[in-house]
Amino acid sequence: MVTVESEVESHAFWRRCQIDIRQMPLNTPLLLSLTTKDIIYPEPEGSIIYLSRNDQLQIDCPGAGSILVNGTTITEITTITCVSGSYFEIAGYLVDIATVVCSSRVRSNAYYTGNTCWRIGKEIEVGFDIQDGRFLQQYTTCFDDILRNALYSRYILTRQIGEAITGGTSPTWQEDDFYNLDARVNNIYPNVAQRPAINRQLGLDEDDITYVRPTGHYYLARGHLTARTDFKYNAQQMSTFHYVNSAPQWQTFNGYNWYYFERNLRIYASTNFVDLEVYTGTYGITTLPHAVTGEDVELYLYFDDNNNKALPIPELFWKVAYDPLNRAGIAVLGINNPYQSNITRSIICNDVADKLDWLTFDRTIVERGFMYACTVDDF
Repeated sequence: MVTVESEVESHAFWRRCQIDIRQMPLNTPLLLSLTTKDIIYPEPEGSIIYLSRNDQLQIDCPGAGSILVNGTTITEITTITCVSGSYFEIAGYLVDIATVVCSSRVRSNAYYTGNTCWRIGKEIEVGFDIQDGRFLQQYTTCFDDILRNALYSRYILTRQIGEAITGGTSPTWQEDDFYNLDARVNNIYPNVAQRPAINRQLGLDEDDITYVRPTGHYYLARGHLTARTDFKYNAQQMSTFHYVNSAPQWQTFNGYNWYYFERNLRIYASTNFVDLEVYTGTYGITTLPHAVTGEDVELYLYFDDNNNKALPIPELFWKVAYDPLNRAGIAVLGINNPYQSNITRSIICNDVADKLDWLTFDRTIVERGFMYACTVDDF
């Protein structure tokens, strides 16, 4: 590295700086405003953050150790100053911002806030412990700690979502200290565990493949409430991998209509230049008929030999998106059961989905998750 003074003397610099987030590595530090103390985003429909000469911002690697500048360890948090182009002054050196990385992946944390929600729930906030003592919240969840059920999450879907950074491997899901079951949640989700749990509740042999199948998408996935791809930066996306931000969701639904709907909503926020306040949650419990009695049985992903139950499989996944600028919102719901023959029993409000011209997929395919929409008041 060279000093700022020597580099400035030997080069003709532009008048402003730019950070192209597409060229930043996946383990890039958080880019924080010194005034708002929040994460900095590019303008809508763009991937470049522009700053004037001598503008400053803060970079931090919460939970990730140190900031590495050309292989040199700086600190976990520091202020950087715009010089020109992609070059910033960092700790007395002139550095291309695209070369600045964290020594390991930025890590998020989840904590109870002490607030209650939805009568039976406890509020949990998920975000980053900034080195200066602040907690930078990314989303909140409402969690039923009796049935270990994520009731809903709340977050802001920014209008800048159109140029989100993608790629990189998914992290291990974090159980934190919220579940306290006899088995780790990571060991409950694999097919080898979920198949016998479901079959015991339905009076089937443990290895029966009627519902949880060895091939295809007929199994229960970790369904995000706050979607990974609803955040701009990789560190934010990784923060969605806390189990309190998930519920059991049939992959036939998770990978198809729910996925298409979330993509439609991101396109809506981006093309309409609007920050959406989004709530995503679960409702009811999925049922399937008992093999002997024929009666509907409410299903749980966790079911032990003593009839202890947890992680209910939701009947519905829902999302409420609110546009505070236009004071308008919509509720969209999807049936989380590829085997459900009677759709009408899960229609809990008047369907107005045909009025939403931005839904661009076939929402009526049951195996992919039948979806409908309601006014917020009706919902």
